[in-house]
Amino acid sequence: DDPQLSSERRKPKVPLQPVVTTDFSLIRYISHPEQQMNQRFLAEWVTHIDQWLRQGKQIYFFVHCPVEARSPANARHIQQLLEQHGAPVPILPWNAIAPSPSQLSLF
Repeated sequence: DDPQLSSERRKPKVPLQPVVTTDFSLIRYISHPEQQMNQRFLAEWVTHIDQWLRQGKQIYFFVHCPVEARSPANARHIQQLLEQHGAPVPILPWNAIAPSPSQLSLF
């Protein structure tokens, strides 16, 4: 199921212009809830982001998903792709964060 198909406010279809004309850029990536559906788009973004970072540009990459519960996993996946690509990104402490404790059952 594609959540975009039933969206009340569909986004306009405009051509993507992956060009940074200043020393920084804010990119809002609206991801698909199913991670594999993002792969071909993310491969392009990883290449662009790596190039811009190596040019000394500051890149702020904001990940959104129509199913908000999936946004953190999608953000983590993009970080992993950037690291695997060798992009000059800081290592984030994803794995060092302890999981939230679960509530014990009373029944």
